[in-house]
Amino acid sequence: MRINPRLFDEDTATQKEILEHFEYESELSRRHCSYVHFMSELFKSPDSYRSIDDPKYRQPTGNEIKEVFEHLASLHSKSVVCKMLGIKSKTNPTQTINRWISEESEIPYSAWRMLLILDGRVVQTNRLITADGDKPWTKFYE
Repeated sequence: MRINPRLFDEDTATQKEILEHFEYESELSRRHCSYVHFMSELFKSPDSYRSIDDPKYRQPTGNEIKEVFEHLASLHSKSVVCKMLGIKSKTNPTQTINRWISEESEIPYSAWRMLLILDGRVVQTNRLITADGDKPWTKFYE
């Protein structure tokens, strides 16, 4: 991990605040990862849950989209989930979701991935290629 050298130009109070934010975000990430990998009943995920650059990735089915969307909507509301996805409509924001569920139109990968992340079904990490050129996301899929 590289540390931004400009951090050292900040006063001690600012450095401490940044560290507190980092530690809080780290704890949230740890809890989220624990939920996805150990506590969730979804430990056997379908191939549609894979990263798009994974050769085994496939487009989600309408039923998969419906299951995730309805679960999120039960926690929030359909309109809130639509807002989370950036779907804006003055009349019926769920119309777009309904087209994805009916497979009338294909859900964009970014919207699908966001649904999975928001519902705690996947962990999204910054998947930068290592200095050796290795792709870290291939570790468990080769």
